[in-house]
Amino acid sequence: MRKKLKIGNVVRVNFLGSNYICEVIEVVDKTTYKARNIETRVIIPNLRWKAHKDKKSVWFIEAFISDTPGVKSTRSIDTRKQTTKKSELDQAIKKQKDFIKGNIKK
Repeated sequence: MRKKLKIGNVVRVNFLGSNYICEVIEVVDKTTYKARNIETRVIIPNLRWKAHKDKKSVWFIEAFISDTPGVKSTRSIDTRKQTTKKSELDQAIKKQKDFIKGNIKK
């Protein structure tokens, strides 16, 4: 099945007789793509469908799998649970405003 691929599509790539699941990361031209192996993160350049591949090329796209890449975590790394209380925050803001006005208390 030859299909125009988009960035993020998942395909099965044949490399020296072995199959790998890859995600398209760049569309180089009409029939050439650049993909990244999902497991090993290795980038495979100049990928083409089997019908369009060069004679000396050792890799080609064997099949289209899906439009969406593998599931990524939706939870942000920077998300923290309640680090300060609101009353502490209000006091800190008040002290900061006093310092800006020039009222320094020790």
